[in-house]
Amino acid sequence: MAKYAKSEAQEWAREYLRGQWSTLVTPFTPEDRLDEEGLRHNIRHIRSLGVRGAGATWGMGEFWALTTPERKRVYDITADEARGQWGIAAHVTHTAHHEMLDLARHAEAVGFDLLIVAAPYMVTKTEDQVVEFVQLLAENTNLAIMFYNSPQFGIVMSPPGLKRLCRIPNVVGVKEASFSQQTSIETHLLCGKDAIISTPDEWIFPKAKQLGFHQQVMFANTSDWRFDVPGANHYVQFVERATQGDLDMAFYETHLRAIKTLSDRWWPRIVKKQNGALPAALCKYWGELMGLKGGHVRPPLSDLTPDEKEELRGELVALRPLPGSRPGIPVETHAVELRNGGNGVKSHAVSHGDILASRVYVTSPSVVHAEPRVNGHAARGWLPKPANESGMMLLVSAQNMDEVLEADRGGADIIDVKNLQEAMVGSAHPMLAREAKARIPAHKHLSVTLGVVPNQPGTVAMAVYAAGQLNATSVKVGFVRADYDTAVDVLRESRRALEGSDTKLIGSLFGDNGLYDGLDPRSMVRLALDGQCDGFLIDTLTKDGRNLFNFLSENELREMVIEAKLAGLSTALSGHLKLTDLDMLARINPDIVGVRGAVCSIGDRSRTVAWEAVAHFKAELDKRKSGEIDVHAIGNGRNGQANGHANGNGGGNGASGWVLVDGRGKSCQGILAALQQQAEREPHAIVEAVLADALNIYDVIVWAERSGHALLSQRKDADGTSRVLIQPGRVAVHA
Repeated sequence: MAKYAKSEAQEWAREYLRGQWSTLVTPFTPEDRLDEEGLRHNIRHIRSLGVRGAGATWGMGEFWALTTPERKRVYDITADEARGQWGIAAHVTHTAHHEMLDLARHAEAVGFDLLIVAAPYMVTKTEDQVVEFVQLLAENTNLAIMFYNSPQFGIVMSPPGLKRLCRIPNVVGVKEASFSQQTSIETHLLCGKDAIISTPDEWIFPKAKQLGFHQQVMFANTSDWRFDVPGANHYVQFVERATQGDLDMAFYETHLRAIKTLSDRWWPRIVKKQNGALPAALCKYWGELMGLKGGHVRPPLSDLTPDEKEELRGELVALRPLPGSRPGIPVETHAVELRNGGNGVKSHAVSHGDILASRVYVTSPSVVHAEPRVNGHAARGWLPKPANESGMMLLVSAQNMDEVLEADRGGADIIDVKNLQEAMVGSAHPMLAREAKARIPAHKHLSVTLGVVPNQPGTVAMAVYAAGQLNATSVKVGFVRADYDTAVDVLRESRRALEGSDTKLIGSLFGDNGLYDGLDPRSMVRLALDGQCDGFLIDTLTKDGRNLFNFLSENELREMVIEAKLAGLSTALSGHLKLTDLDMLARINPDIVGVRGAVCSIGDRSRTVAWEAVAHFKAELDKRKSGEIDVHAIGNGRNGQANGHANGNGGGNGASGWVLVDGRGKSCQGILAALQQQAEREPHAIVEAVLADALNIYDVIVWAERSGHALLSQRKDADGTSRVLIQPGRVAVHA
């Protein structure tokens, strides 16, 4: 219960609006009544995650579908459960101002700490109207008020308009949920010193660090109860630390990136399906999977379809232990814990028939095995992938903002800015990189190409430092006529320039270097490791119609990619690649495929890179990843049966345990790393790898064969996933 005078509202908010605040869904019974016991259960569950407070009847609470008595009843239950010991905020927006004031009076009477109000939808079309409406509420309540800036209410206030609102004495701040990064950033910079500004997404924390402002509260989103479970509140931990100025992105990458990627894929999908409406149905069902009570959504919204529910459940169970999802009661349990630079990956024990099975949740696509070390330096892995499925990512090169936007619209995972007119290949202007970073979605990667660099470590390090300051995902440093030791020196100085930055260093050689008397591209993996890189790119320079495969064979490239993955490096291939090269590329299975010419428009010269061509290339790439087009059968005549292994039953004699490595939705690098560590940790335990990406399946089989492990069986489940049974350290016996 709030204990402050109206004149002390801002002071109170500065002290108490901190850390993670949640938002409550409104659960309904099958008879479409308010599920009061379900609401109490949800509040207790969410409180157990460690959040500081929660909001009642907000957007996710379906306030528009509730009667005024129902909204008040939700307030009563929330206040009763909080008992003055947990922060509570009441959303009181209404089209009728008398109803808004009635809700506000009720919330204040039952002990709420805070009110939240948005623009009164329907007829509110100007910022003056919004200011007057909020002023009316402020004059009639003693409680602090947060304004909710969201397009869901028909108008998005500008940063100057929000500053006007924050001048109202008991308006203490803004939940800035406009979905515009630029608006959020400008609001923080313009209003953040005098008011509390909260953008409800984690991207704001790195931006705050970069631009010098601070967000003290995550107010309020659904990520705590969609991402966390009691006893494993990684999201709440991350936010609590970040709001105190301790931004631990390594913790985020290890524990949260994979599930945030899943959320970033589903959220816009359901919003688009509903033509812009909040995905309340998605959040309700997701919450049910994590242990909350939700029920249906009320009209005019509609629930997820049975197929959508099954799809979401299947993807979520690969990342989090869901209530009731573990088969049977284990006879005995033990945990398999994989380590990556000190960050543990949580595991959960399950039973598997009469044999103990420990499920290893590869919760982050980053490298799981011990990091490769070069002269004492740990080579860092590539950032987790954007909001899409695992497997090869599509990189599209762009020379201007029009091309950047076309690449983004077409579905490119990584947008690479460069200048093809500068020398052999050069850098884009830093202002293009800055604008591209601001305008593409937060989950997309921006890559900066420095092209062919001079043999001057200091000069190159300065350019690399600039890429880091621009917060690029990666910066590529390429060599042609350089001796090996000089190239290593340039890369190591570049690594030094990136200290304190999240930008990844990518070393690059060109497959056609022999035409220019340059460094042998076959030394790429060694150079990347010696140069302390996070990954490599092999590209080409020639413009005579030849491409990468004219200079390096499929087998040579595949050997390099496998070697690099096992060493913890990301892998990228480019060089005038075409659609007709996709089968070979898929068999090689690099992390990234880079294109430009293949996605340029022929009919419309003004666009060059065309979104339709990008979308088509990505769709064809995805067919190889899903197995719809079996590139191994095409290339080797095996009718899709990898390496000719029969799908028979393995003997499994002598195994002392059974470990399930769930690699669905994970990068190939992470899967191989988990398998490698598991085989080393428990060489007598049977390993069952569960995989969804057809190309990753093939890589697992190749890894097992090369490592001397027996492939006991391979089968495909009804849901399309494949299971490969491996016995470490045994010579394979084929039926």
